[in-house]
Amino acid sequence: MKILVIQGSPDAGSYSHELATTYADEARSAGHDVRMIDLATEDFDPVLRYGYRQHMEDESGPKRYQEDIAWADHLVFSFPIWWSAEPAILKGFLDRTLTPGFGYQYVDGKSQGLLKDKTAALIVTSRAPSFIYRIFGGPIWRWKSMVLGFVGIRLTKALMLGRIEQEVDTPAYRAAFVETVRAYARG
Repeated sequence: MKILVIQGSPDAGSYSHELATTYADEARSAGHDVRMIDLATEDFDPVLRYGYRQHMEDESGPKRYQEDIAWADHLVFSFPIWWSAEPAILKGFLDRTLTPGFGYQYVDGKSQGLLKDKTAALIVTSRAPSFIYRIFGGPIWRWKSMVLGFVGIRLTKALMLGRIEQEVDTPAYRAAFVETVRAYARG
């Protein structure tokens, strides 16, 4: 399978970064063809300065990201949840990459996703307990329905580790989640 991993934390030393790298390495070891976009190290301006009414001066990053998305069968996003959403750099990635004509189009006033042949998974961490988002919805539901679903990508897996930086957050707690991520990458 052709897999694109999008590391969405702006911090190259973050646990989300470790999870993305672990997933990519394990998927490669399992025989998958893997590419990675690391937003912590990319020279990328995430601000969509003119909306979609005008192109930005440098579209080279978003064009390359679109080529990687078009190439992939499966996308894996790894990011922390901050203020019930993804970090700003990942939001900017979505804004500048899943553009009209690539991610979606409108026909007779109705939107149509253009990436219907793709699947995705989320690997997310949060300070809040995971059950909060299971009960009240939140970022996983939003990504499934309104982000990925809008462009036609089907969410097939969401791995979430809550209570980061809380009393239960020990090296063993994080290591167990790393093993969950490894097992998913092999599957």
